[in-house]
Amino acid sequence: MVYREQNTDFYASKTCKRCKGLIRNASIFGYCEKCEEIMQDAYMKIKDYLEEFPGATTIEIQTQLGLSIKIIHHLVAEGRVSLQLK
Repeated sequence: MVYREQNTDFYASKTCKRCKGLIRNASIFGYCEKCEEIMQDAYMKIKDYLEEFPGATTIEIQTQLGLSIKIIHHLVAEGRVSLQLK
């Protein structure tokens, strides 16, 4: 039986799922460097907000932090953010 090495650069030489630009470096989440920075910044804002307000809803996060629903939903879908249902 032959085992293949796993390819860890999941999105190398593909397009960014946010801006559709070319991904030049390996990306776990499928974003170019610019968009990954935007998503990481949004993640940190949401993380800090949820530490202070653990039961916050998507709409509250959007309103208080000025983030788009799309960014919040991407982070939830990727498993980076977990929101509680009320």
